[in-house]
Amino acid sequence: MNIISRIRDYHGLTFGATSATGLPNFWKGFGPLAPGFLHAPSPDPYRFSGEGSPGAVYAKALEDVVLKAGAHTVAAVVAEPIQGAGGVIVPPADYFPLLRQVCDRHGLLLIADEVITGFGRTGRWFALEHWNVQPDLMIFAKGVTSGYLPLSGVMLTRSVHDTLKSVKGPFAHGFTYSGHPTACAVALRNLQILEDERLVDRAAERGTYLQKQLQQLRSHEIVGDVRGLGLVAGIELVRDRDTKELHDATVGVARRIWLDALEQGVIVRPLPGDVVAICPPFVISEQQIDRIALVLDKAIGRVAKELG
Repeated sequence: MNIISRIRDYHGLTFGATSATGLPNFWKGFGPLAPGFLHAPSPDPYRFSGEGSPGAVYAKALEDVVLKAGAHTVAAVVAEPIQGAGGVIVPPADYFPLLRQVCDRHGLLLIADEVITGFGRTGRWFALEHWNVQPDLMIFAKGVTSGYLPLSGVMLTRSVHDTLKSVKGPFAHGFTYSGHPTACAVALRNLQILEDERLVDRAAERGTYLQKQLQQLRSHEIVGDVRGLGLVAGIELVRDRDTKELHDATVGVARRIWLDALEQGVIVRPLPGDVVAICPPFVISEQQIDRIALVLDKAIGRVAKELG
């Protein structure tokens, strides 16, 4: 059976997860990858060049991958609600509702990889809530403990749970540290803090402010796009704003901006495709957001001047 992911998705670096990951840089030196993983296009609104609704076109492109493989050979679609390491790609608003319909039409499971977006990062407990879509399985990690201890897991719908429960014999799926009591205790306390201090609501509020402040960076000619949701954002740098042409990878524009900002005490992350990613803590203040925007404004300006 096949599993469909998307180009620019990141799902991890174990053998199966690397094969599902849609970032070719992570495939180099690790082939051959596991069979049975297919990749549909990334639902990138900024790079959309077709006609009609971008979300509908991208959902149809994924359905075409299903049909080409044969729907009877496809078990599931796995997708990040927002593609993180692939460039902070926020899909069109109609993409996931349409993708849910594609899965239902062909009897496929929809697996949401909420490792980056889960537990409040986007201003909702889980990112798919923004589009009123319920997956069949949800993968989570990072945010459940705020990174204080490693813990990950998967949530299932009742129907998936009942199907697994109906299988005769033991369900032989586990790891040496599965269900580690200390990690689970940290997760429970962390979730209590998120609830008691209403940090998800705070992420929504501060996220709105962050997205607004970062839009000012569009004044720079090398800034092609500024995008994000909640407290995750991305700035895509281009050589030509009209054609959306990127600089040659050897120029390292995003990396140069990252280093410049780092010298000013602001930590961002350069991503392939010349995207600068910003993922501040939920407790960030508006004054700190203002500083991020100011430092990035100066860093982008300096790098743009160097590039001529």
